[in-house]
Amino acid sequence: MKDAESFELIQFAKAWSDLGCMITNQVEELLNDISGASEEVNPNAIKTAKESLGGMNEEIDQIFSEYFEWLEKNEMEEEE
Repeated sequence: MKDAESFELIQFAKAWSDLGCMITNQVEELLNDISGASEEVNPNAIKTAKESLGGMNEEIDQIFSEYFEWLEKNEMEEEE
């Protein structure tokens, strides 16, 4: 069990590192919800992060899902 957890952690660390500083900063802002970060983060950065990190962590997946639901709702409101 411990070997599987270590492997998953290493895979996550590699995927996180591969995202680069600009994208990880955007994700950190969203995860920490710094001053209404949802409005400030770059949706393309979050999309890229979701594609790389999706399925590795339930909590992060949930935050990504909530963010994209929020984004879609706000885009539809702007169109009205």
